[in-house]
Amino acid sequence: MSDLRSFLDLVRAQRPSDFIEIKREVDRRFETAAILSKLEMQQRSPILLFGSVRGAALPLVTNVCGSMGRIAFALSCPIKDVSARYAVAAAAPIQPKVTRDAPVQEIRATGRDIDLGRLPALVYHEYDADKPYITAAVAVARDPDSGRTNLSVHRLMVRDSTSAAVFIERGKHLDGILQAFRRAGRIMPIAFFIGSHPAWLLGAVYSGPLEEYGVIGGLLREPLSIVECVTQTGLFVPARAEVVLEGVIDPDQLVEEGPFGEWSGYSTGIVRSPLFQVSAMTMRRDAIFQDVVSGHMEHLTVELPAIEHRTLARARAAAPSVAAFAVIAPFTSVVALEKTAEDEPKRVMDALLSTDIQAKHLIVVDADVDIRDPRRVFRAIGLNTQPVRDVHIYPDESGTLLDPSCTSPTARTSKMGIDATRRLAPTRQIKPNQVPSDVLASVDISDVLKRRP
Repeated sequence: MSDLRSFLDLVRAQRPSDFIEIKREVDRRFETAAILSKLEMQQRSPILLFGSVRGAALPLVTNVCGSMGRIAFALSCPIKDVSARYAVAAAAPIQPKVTRDAPVQEIRATGRDIDLGRLPALVYHEYDADKPYITAAVAVARDPDSGRTNLSVHRLMVRDSTSAAVFIERGKHLDGILQAFRRAGRIMPIAFFIGSHPAWLLGAVYSGPLEEYGVIGGLLREPLSIVECVTQTGLFVPARAEVVLEGVIDPDQLVEEGPFGEWSGYSTGIVRSPLFQVSAMTMRRDAIFQDVVSGHMEHLTVELPAIEHRTLARARAAAPSVAAFAVIAPFTSVVALEKTAEDEPKRVMDALLSTDIQAKHLIVVDADVDIRDPRRVFRAIGLNTQPVRDVHIYPDESGTLLDPSCTSPTARTSKMGIDATRRLAPTRQIKPNQVPSDVLASVDISDVLKRRP
């Protein structure tokens, strides 16, 4: 049975160096982020289980997906096969099954019994808002037009015992659903579940034509058990989650939210975000609250398989000879291409920079370049790129407010594509430096070294 606590038990038993339990009380403000920061300075990224958080009723676990090695462990595959496992899951989704056996509904609070203050929501950074945040909540909403269920991960700023501000990026699926409810003049039912097996989070950030619950099933290789919400009919949440918050969002009610230090390493500042009114809070009797320390390794690793999957699909639709894709820095990606036509790099740029709000800088290289080695990538730019011919500026595209360089209140931004591929028919004949192959093959270095005086 694959849920958060079964995964924690597995890591504790089989990868004990990946699990640290801290029993002393920690402060809600800054301390958990400080502890993780110190560990990362030592090149360590373990799961951290805090048994006591000051002022909260639940224990806290963070950094569950804090390394690609642990994500691979959760998926029972080598690190190099994580992307392929994700692609297989998306190609063969397994739909969820509805159950009434729901540990997450063992405790139910409605009305005046709801108290978000029981949850160990945290403050992470010096310049963050004073209000605490929930960062590992997965939203569940249904499109009012299609009836399809959408999952997505969002930050929630707790305002009081029954409400929180929810950051929803423009152009994302949940934003589209919210706008559909606005056009219909209706409030939006929504639920957030907290306490996820790594496969749940990986599937929740999927972006494509499928429903995310099916992708999660594909990653688990079994159906995910889901249960209907207590107060929001028609919404279903994982039966073995730890905590669920149910409620509604009025599309026309916005409140100030932030500042908040995001995955880019910088604060987003204060924005106007939708207000989530909680109608029920359910949880296990011995619930564990899950957290993602914003701006640290987990914030990046949990997104990468989904980003790679969707980007490769879009890139290959523009140029089937695309071989690989990698994110090498915030808002900066590299595509490797078995180029067969000179216009292919530009076609890939057009496809990605016009459709992905988080794609701002895109470098296209030949397939023999190791795209995860920045030196090889910059070497390709230095040797193959003529700026007047190969650098393409896109002056007005959809971006994201998570980009600290974006000054537009509507997240409009400029973007850049760099063609660093070799010409198929170069006008100037250039020969690489190389030793004749027969001479190279004839040299026995061990024999040469033996003959030293």
